[in-house]
Amino acid sequence: MSVARSPTSSQYQALYQSTVQEAAAGGSLLMGKLVAAARTQLQTREAACRELRERDALATSAKHLRNWEAELCKRYPQALLDAFANPDATRKAGTQSIADVAFDELELMDEVQVQTSVTLARTQQVAMLAAEASLAELNTLICSTLGLVAVNAERNPLRPQVYISALQAVVEQTQLPPETQLDWLVAMGTTLGQELRALYVQLCAALRGQGVVAAGYAVVPAPSGLGVGRGVAHGLYQQPATVATAVAAQLGQKPAATGLVAPTVGQDNTLLTLDKLRRLLAGELEAPSALSAKERFAQQFSQEFEEGDFQADAHVTDFDATVPAALEALTELKQVDAFVQRIQHRRSTAAESPAGETTIEAIRAHLRSQAHGLAQTLSLEVVSLMVDNIAHDPRLLTPVQQLIRRLEPALLRLALVDPRLFSNKQHPARMLVQEVASHSLAYASTQDSGFTEFLSGVSQAIAPLEQAAIEDAEPFEEVLQQLQNAWAQAALVSAQSRELAKQALQQAEKRNLLAEEIGREIADHPEAVQVPDVVMDFLCGPWAQVVAFARMGGASSEGAADKYHAVISALLWSAHPELTRKDIAKLTRLVPLLLANLREGLETIRYPGTKTSVFLEALMGLHQAAFRAAKAPPAPLQAQPAVDAVVPAKRSYLVDDSNPWLAPQEALASNFMDLPDATSDSSAPVYVPDLLQGGQHTSQEPTEVPALSSLALGSWIELWVKDQWVRTQLTWASPHGTLFLFTNAQGATQSMTRRSGDKLVAAGHVRVISDRPVVDGALNAVAQMALRNSVNTTY
Repeated sequence: MSVARSPTSSQYQALYQSTVQEAAAGGSLLMGKLVAAARTQLQTREAACRELRERDALATSAKHLRNWEAELCKRYPQALLDAFANPDATRKAGTQSIADVAFDELELMDEVQVQTSVTLARTQQVAMLAAEASLAELNTLICSTLGLVAVNAERNPLRPQVYISALQAVVEQTQLPPETQLDWLVAMGTTLGQELRALYVQLCAALRGQGVVAAGYAVVPAPSGLGVGRGVAHGLYQQPATVATAVAAQLGQKPAATGLVAPTVGQDNTLLTLDKLRRLLAGELEAPSALSAKERFAQQFSQEFEEGDFQADAHVTDFDATVPAALEALTELKQVDAFVQRIQHRRSTAAESPAGETTIEAIRAHLRSQAHGLAQTLSLEVVSLMVDNIAHDPRLLTPVQQLIRRLEPALLRLALVDPRLFSNKQHPARMLVQEVASHSLAYASTQDSGFTEFLSGVSQAIAPLEQAAIEDAEPFEEVLQQLQNAWAQAALVSAQSRELAKQALQQAEKRNLLAEEIGREIADHPEAVQVPDVVMDFLCGPWAQVVAFARMGGASSEGAADKYHAVISALLWSAHPELTRKDIAKLTRLVPLLLANLREGLETIRYPGTKTSVFLEALMGLHQAAFRAAKAPPAPLQAQPAVDAVVPAKRSYLVDDSNPWLAPQEALASNFMDLPDATSDSSAPVYVPDLLQGGQHTSQEPTEVPALSSLALGSWIELWVKDQWVRTQLTWASPHGTLFLFTNAQGATQSMTRRSGDKLVAAGHVRVISDRPVVDGALNAVAQMALRNSVNTTY
């Protein structure tokens, strides 16, 4: 989708480039100040340190800083210039910014990478809060020089995040121990914010002095009903008033009135921080070894009869005499496991509704009291946050949100016995939540056909989990299998038609790739430069398809393939004006056979008869012109120009690989969408894709919709078709990314080429509903919240 630009954008282009270059050139002086501040802080910490090993480490870090000072000052300007040109180029995996922590990658990070992420996020926070007012003004001026009508802060290459990325890149180039690099980044953070504030004031004054008129902020309504951590699940929410307000919203804080927000000293050992979350996912917080079956029985039996509820009602005085005999009898009868299961079932039932209360808060509190160890406690917290995020996801209809909420008690009980249930994408519990959420995205409203049946089926399937004794993932696996079987049965007919559509599209792409190769061979033919465009377009287009189709037919079509390939030379000769005029007798003999072969070949690919007739009429016109030229008296001899002047330039008639041709039967099998060149439709509403996640439609400056070729399989989108938005899912893409197949909730398929998809995107006729799994987004929000806790907490 094109971005609106101001009429003066061309006047500001040179000014924008000079501003960026000036900022990069100032990197050397800026780095000098950062190094000086870091050296002072390291020396202060060394003087105050009482532990010899730590003091030596600080002294070594300061020594390295002195040695590297000149090189750092030399490299930072270039690093800034590179970062301004591509802000994401220097961002390393595992050291993401505050908006980019991925839950599933956290387990692969080590402790130093986690600390680096926290340090960078804290540096970003401090820098943005220090430079809030001047950055807010600079955003308006820079966006204006870029030709933007409304402010888009992410388009400002001079924002603090980019300076931090460049700083990290230069420090990493030293290849010093990670602990030393962290010391430097921490020490430089506060000073960087102060220096950026002064730089921004200077740049703003310079831009205003050049007559730059500030762009305006677009008013974006705040999404309602945010769950815990959900504000960053689908991107950072920026409020237009000030950068400080935006940062506070990102960090889950109230905006600071003045000064900087310092990290608070944490007291709660169970607070979910990024490091604790990483250790939980890595299994570092779990008990060293699990109890055996007998030990588990003894523990639960002791809790039940010696510490549990039965003590208050104990009135039998000969308990000690009877219990050993009972235990022996149970062991002999191999009923220990059954007895343990009855105890666990009674406990799980009680846990679901403690003291008669059924609110989710009461259930959470009760299960927290049952947790043993930090792993179980944090696991309960992660599950609660994940469910909160999903239950507040505006892409899910309200009844679906309620279904997910109904699953929470069972998920919490499972978390007590399987603290890392969410770390495995193939875990039945995680897959169950994901499958329910993903299938629900097929419905745009509760009134859509099939939604009532979907909701009823899921509700009945998950009902047993509300009362089941959760000892492992088996109950979730059973429910998941039941739902998948039901969905597969319901989609059986649509699956068959989808498979036929896939086969047709696969054949079409394979034929088009071969036709493209054939087209290149035809375009390289020595006589091609003298042949009219109408013939070359036909040969490199429809006829290349005919030859390719014959070749794909195998040995049985070998003769046909040779015959149709021979037509190429014959047709080139018959359309060459100089050659035909010299041998009219040959042309006379050739034309009937040539026309017959052309009709026969085009029929094999079901080429439209009207288009066949149009080409044959044009070809006959060329032949008639050759006959007339042969009967005309010879023209008087004239001086001939140089050979180089009369040979036309070589032309290209290659098949467009982004717009493959489909035969009529292939188009019918896949419900092919063939778009005309002009797809603009003023009746289609202007769509803001990044606000879709919040269910908002505004007049804010639109942002770019990703190309269909970049979407993952399973992504849900909406297409503007016949004056309405139609929801559908990307279910297949061809191996070479030239054809795409979509399937809606009713199983109806629709296919299009990459070019058609690009046209729809450019016209604003595509909006992305979900391009990643709902559970992934919810868990990413949990990781981001853990990062925020780490940024604002020091232990």
